[in-house]
Amino acid sequence: MDVLTFLEHEHAEAKDIFAKLEKAKGPQAQKLWDQLREMLSLHETMEETFFYPKLKEDKRATDLILESYQEHHVMDVLIGEISQFGPSDEQWQPKIKVLQENTEHHIEEEEGQLFPKVRKIWDTATRNEVGKLMEQMKGEHRKERRAA
Repeated sequence: MDVLTFLEHEHAEAKDIFAKLEKAKGPQAQKLWDQLREMLSLHETMEETFFYPKLKEDKRATDLILESYQEHHVMDVLIGEISQFGPSDEQWQPKIKVLQENTEHHIEEEEGQLFPKVRKIWDTATRNEVGKLMEQMKGEHRKERRAA
């Protein structure tokens, strides 16, 4: 699968979980948070392993890639803070909202600015190769979770 298509599916899934999390309470909210936290962490790992380093080699993408790493860092800080709380804590929902806003900003920049550059920098075969690597990593992660 083309890496950009793969990432767009991932982005849509994250937005969907955020929307559900906004309305959820108690154990359901915690379950959705656990799902979102794991998904965002894996997503970042895939991008930082296969997508960003290879793209950073091209000067046309360097600035956006460096900014993306920093956006991931901010998301990691928020994820760590949110994980210290539960849905009943008064800080939990506001932190979730800030994470959602940061994540959606990151998605908009990737899809609106970075992805068009990727289409110019990488040919279809390269995009498919990187997408395949991400799909494999996600598949291996699922197998590990089932085995645990």
